[in-house]
Amino acid sequence: MVNGMIYYGADYYPEQETEQDIGTDISLMVDAGFNAVRMGEFAWIKFEPREGEYDFAWFDSVISRLGEKGIFSLVCTPTACPPVWMIDKHPDILYTDGRGVVRPFGGRRHYCYNNAAYREYSEKIAEETARRYGNNKNVIGFHIDNELAQEGTGRCQCAVCKNLFRGWLEKKYGSIDNLNKIYGTIFWGQTYSRFDQLNPPVKSIEPCGAERIETFFDNPALRLDWERFCSDSIIDFQNIQVGALKRHTDKPVTTNTTGGWTNGVNYYKGCSTLDIVSVDEYPSLRTEDLSATGFGYAFMRGIKDNIKKFWVVESSSGGGLGVWARQGVSQPYPGALTQTAQHAFASGAELLTYFQFRTFRFGAEQLEASVMDIDGIPRRRFKEFQKISAEAKKWTDLLESSSINNETAICFDYDCLWATAIKPFNAHYHYTSYCAKLYRALAKNGIGTDVIPMDETINKYKFVILPAPIIMDCRFKKILGDYVKNGGVVLSTFLTAIKDENNSAPRERVPAGLTELFGITVAEGDPVFDKTRAQVEFSILFSGKPSLLKGANELWTESLEINTANVIGRYADTFRAGEPFASRNDYGKGTAYYVGAGLDDSLLAALTGDIAARHGLEAAPFALKDGMEAVRRVKDGENYYFVFNFNEKSVSFKLDRMYTDAFTGEAVSEDATLAAKECIVIT
Repeated sequence: MVNGMIYYGADYYPEQETEQDIGTDISLMVDAGFNAVRMGEFAWIKFEPREGEYDFAWFDSVISRLGEKGIFSLVCTPTACPPVWMIDKHPDILYTDGRGVVRPFGGRRHYCYNNAAYREYSEKIAEETARRYGNNKNVIGFHIDNELAQEGTGRCQCAVCKNLFRGWLEKKYGSIDNLNKIYGTIFWGQTYSRFDQLNPPVKSIEPCGAERIETFFDNPALRLDWERFCSDSIIDFQNIQVGALKRHTDKPVTTNTTGGWTNGVNYYKGCSTLDIVSVDEYPSLRTEDLSATGFGYAFMRGIKDNIKKFWVVESSSGGGLGVWARQGVSQPYPGALTQTAQHAFASGAELLTYFQFRTFRFGAEQLEASVMDIDGIPRRRFKEFQKISAEAKKWTDLLESSSINNETAICFDYDCLWATAIKPFNAHYHYTSYCAKLYRALAKNGIGTDVIPMDETINKYKFVILPAPIIMDCRFKKILGDYVKNGGVVLSTFLTAIKDENNSAPRERVPAGLTELFGITVAEGDPVFDKTRAQVEFSILFSGKPSLLKGANELWTESLEINTANVIGRYADTFRAGEPFASRNDYGKGTAYYVGAGLDDSLLAALTGDIAARHGLEAAPFALKDGMEAVRRVKDGENYYFVFNFNEKSVSFKLDRMYTDAFTGEAVSEDATLAAKECIVIT
């Protein structure tokens, strides 16, 4: 932990407030027990009101006043919003969307991340910020920009980006003949003779992205390269600021990621130069299942090798009005704020700041959910923030001296994310959602899970799951084979290795290059719709006895030809009745499972639970009811379970034996009950 502390607070925007308001707000932060704020990401016009004229005095005062009250600042570079004087001087900085429309000044993130002038300005303001606060005792670190590539701002198609993309392709492929061969441009007569004939694709998979035409069939290899190029460009923009900051400070540098949901930045690459991984995670405050949030935290733990901790720099603070009200955000159920904070810290967070401290009076996020309502009067939620602050101090010692040591991991891969969006195989399938679905199945069995890249990192785990790994290169196939041969357990699902790293389909038996590992060949595949849904049967061990589990397939279905594997699942009806879709193959010292059909939550939970039991994987030794999750942390060889009841009603469940409450020292009986939105820590 930084300074051995848990940081808890809010995102603050003093540039919008009067001196009197700032004083009031700081007093309220002290009353809430906050010890951290994130500030500055939208304040460029205040930091540099005119080119080369810097004014940080007002910000110095805020940081100092906060510091005097024991509140530390995470200082942002303000490059999410270039000031109007810059746009007047350099209109070419403005972002061009997929329709060719130049976005005007007046929103946010309306800049081209490849524009040389903007990169120069961004480097200067980042360096000036670090020069000013690099050694400030009240500053705990630096935060670059805000949500890079968010809200349809990560795929600029201005002239600069087009030319850089062509150069990126030429550097990668060397010759136009090589590109034509790998892309297969002979299809539809799309063969190129020069790199300057290539353009970015018409179709976009970017969330909130704009397209010139709804239906268009760009080359899939070109589209994947475009995603990679844009991601690399955004990371280059980020790293210019990393370099500028590092010239003047040794404090940690970070930026806020958003997982695999809302933009197209490869965070494995992007976070490699950052000291801390940070995330904007907005857990629902009125839900009975926070598995999507748990998946997001697991993803953060696995982005950087050997770093299992992260910062949550934006989180849910409430509900009501605001730009995001259309998403169904509502005021929190009593205890939900406490529970989401406990969940974040137990899952590896060292810092949690809510978006935002005081409700905005104006602008696009006017009346957005916040710690303090528009009138600034402390009410129900404020009392809960105070409670969290007090309890966070109690958690610090345990969290600092314990760690998350999971044996199971889900491989999340950006090429697979992009490829399944570029050429969807089922309109209801979303790669990130499917990964979260697998996380949920494991969590139901009390199995702690990390999320990791498809690389050598798998060797640190006993059990690895590959969700629809449609793209797989030869290097990883070798890593995977060796992993299983040396004793690892792998579960891979439908669409395994159908394509190579170029988003092209090799003429090989599927799963390409892995038929020996899995002991099967995919004979036929098909998307699943309501009219083609089939019943399936699984052979699993239940309480040590063979059992047959039945359910229905979804999303995608494959029929398998069995080579050396054992069949563990067959279709029960339709013309596929009796055909195998799931298998288990002993390979070297390990085992490779293949499941060629999409399964519902209950079937996935049964399957992963069966695998865990067969292979002696670490899991919570007690059963969890629906809407519950257990996070296991280890201290001095002892297990500590943070057990959450996400339901809005109490839940009774049975422990495998007597436990002790880690904080009160009281005995916890085998017949345990958790109140609505309650968490208990037992050992």
